[in-house]
Amino acid sequence: NVSDTGSAPFDTNWFWAAVNANKEYPYMALKRHLEGTTKITTTISASGAITNVSVSSSSGYSVLDEAAVAAAYAVGSYPNPTGGPVTVDTNVQFNQ
Repeated sequence: NVSDTGSAPFDTNWFWAAVNANKEYPYMALKRHLEGTTKITTTISASGAITNVSVSSSSGYSVLDEAAVAAAYAVGSYPNPTGGPVTVDTNVQFNQ
């Protein structure tokens, strides 16, 4: 789900790819064979800064949820052509 207020759409697919490119599977989760999907909600300012990331649906493992949030923040900034803040829901999967 994306809400935008400007003239150009926000590219949710590329944002998802950026989050997943920054995803790090926690060592302890790998060792314990923990798997799951965390749904995160990310707010991106009009300038492209990641201003907030929260877990909207847990994987069931806090270590995976924390890694998903960290992956979104690791993106740093992301092009936002909408002219206003956007909120993006992203599923981050951890599978071995």
